[in-house]
Amino acid sequence: MLHAPKHARPFVNGATSKTLRDTMVGNTAGSPPERRDDFYLPDLCTPSAALGVVLIAEIVAICLALARLNTWDQFFIDLARTSLLLLWIGLGAAALLCALRPRLSRLPVATASLASFLTVLAVIVIVSEGVFWLGKGYDSSWFPHDHGFFLSRNLILGGLVTGLVLRYFYVIHQWQDNVERHAQTRIHALQARIRPHFLFNSMNTIADLTRSNPAAAEAAVEDLADLFRASLSDA
Repeated sequence: MLHAPKHARPFVNGATSKTLRDTMVGNTAGSPPERRDDFYLPDLCTPSAALGVVLIAEIVAICLALARLNTWDQFFIDLARTSLLLLWIGLGAAALLCALRPRLSRLPVATASLASFLTVLAVIVIVSEGVFWLGKGYDSSWFPHDHGFFLSRNLILGGLVTGLVLRYFYVIHQWQDNVERHAQTRIHALQARIRPHFLFNSMNTIADLTRSNPAAAEAAVEDLADLFRASLSDA
């Protein structure tokens, strides 16, 4: 039978016992943090989320202005007008989804997605109506004159962009969830391989201590029993 070295330090001190308990129970500091909820829509209340909304709005505005390009002078005017409209819609929708997120996270994924989609469309309608009625009394190229075309165009483009963004958030969430589950599976497999070696070494140490230090051997057996009791209760 293999024995541990005679001068091996017993594991009856507090720090070592805590380390062994972490090994048995699997409550290590390096374990992945638990997700607060399982809703794929990110928290839009943060400054980084607001910056992302601004960037998406500007990218879409540039694409729309380039699609309607006639002259460069007209391009910059069209870009400024479109950017202002999209920023109102984007930041307004982000603020509303931020406020509704706690309730949306408790709904099924399909229902929450539909509610988020309709929320953005509602913001588009409100902002579009406000812009149209604001510019109704002005004879300027800055404001639309065909109400039906203006509203329907904004709803179609906004619906397409919103659907793509929601789909992107869902795919990213699923990918992160799969990565986290894979990491947890690998950690559990590693712990399952470590525990037999831990038990083997512990028994050899106790066997050696029964001859050199019976009191320490008795304390080690009690510690080992506590560790297994904690491991079984957390399993």
